[in-house]
Amino acid sequence: MVELQHVRRDAPWAWLKAGWNDLMRAPRVTLGYGLAFVGFGALMVLGLNAIGLASAVPVALSGFALIAPALAIGIYQVSRAFERGEAPRFRFIISRFPSRISQIGFLSLLLVMLFLIWVRVAQFLLVAVAPTAPLMPGPFMEFALTDPAGLTLMVIGTAIGAGLAAIAFAMSALAFPMLVDQDVDAVTALVASFKAVIEQPFVMLTWAWLIAFMVAVGSAVFLVGLAVTFPWIALATWHAYRDFSPVASPSAPSSASSSA
Repeated sequence: MVELQHVRRDAPWAWLKAGWNDLMRAPRVTLGYGLAFVGFGALMVLGLNAIGLASAVPVALSGFALIAPALAIGIYQVSRAFERGEAPRFRFIISRFPSRISQIGFLSLLLVMLFLIWVRVAQFLLVAVAPTAPLMPGPFMEFALTDPAGLTLMVIGTAIGAGLAAIAFAMSALAFPMLVDQDVDAVTALVASFKAVIEQPFVMLTWAWLIAFMVAVGSAVFLVGLAVTFPWIALATWHAYRDFSPVASPSAPSSASSSA
């Protein structure tokens, strides 16, 4: 249904280098996009604190990372512009929004569903494993790191969260750039992503680890670092897509011809 190119085992490092080069060529656009992403996350944190749900901030932020690939649609246009010999601008991102908006919306909805599942699982674990856990950030972290129930909550929650993150990665590794670049449907794009993970697991495991590391580093300084790492990862993802060069076969539901 979808044909992929075989990539080198060290390809993820080349994707990061290419993504960084693109970021440096258009810092105003890419970092501005990254700051908007961080601003949205900050509003979410402030809102949860305002309503007394500060302990839910880690859950919300980790869930926010699940839907991040859908929020990177505009950044893919930056690398695409460079390929066409054009200078990326904010108006370029807006005026050339992908025509497959319904397919992008469908795929985004699947990621949102994963996010909601994660929220519900976290709520269930809190009630089932640690019903007496304090809800304020400081006491909650002390409870999570010192109390047996808190440690159990952290271990189980981390394991489930990692599983959901793996599913989100497999779904979106190539799917969103493919929908931006080609006239295909969401199912074809999903197949391309899953096929890349299944057929070249070492490469994609390395790429997933690098993404997780960069997100962790970017989150370390009150999310400010994500203003750099988020667009950097998105630009590198575009180069990953180009390296795999997914092409839908004639039997696929949609044509694989690139859009204008």
